[in-house]
Amino acid sequence: MNIMILLNIFLIAHLAGLALMAGTTVVETVTFNVFSKSLRNEGGPSLSLLNLMDKMGALLGIGAALLIISGTGMMIVTHGAFAHQIWFQIKLGLILTIILNGFLVGLRQMTKLKKSLDAGEKANDVIGNIKLFHLAQITIFFMIILLSIFKFS
Repeated sequence: MNIMILLNIFLIAHLAGLALMAGTTVVETVTFNVFSKSLRNEGGPSLSLLNLMDKMGALLGIGAALLIISGTGMMIVTHGAFAHQIWFQIKLGLILTIILNGFLVGLRQMTKLKKSLDAGEKANDVIGNIKLFHLAQITIFFMIILLSIFKFS
């Protein structure tokens, strides 16, 4: 198989993984905003929306796996041509930030929210933290896309 065809296949898979992760993050953000509005207006949580957000984690995982596998494939095919470039190193740092932020902030805040709701407590602080988390994730995705397009030196 021609190396350029293989590289393009990896690039397509990479973009699909990025679209899946970023798109899922946007959908999760919108779903959470609807959830928090219903909580505020109706007083009772919409558990079906929380269940939907839980299911989105699988899509994020699939997108992440596609990104990692295809990114590794592109590195192998190009013999690490981009590895020494600053934009690429920053991009890798941002990807690590997205992953760590998801596990260390997003997951913990969602757990706190569920515990607060189960206990019948108000969760305004946690809701604010989750909204900030989503904003941070979307901003980081935007920065990754900018770096990938413009390849700043």
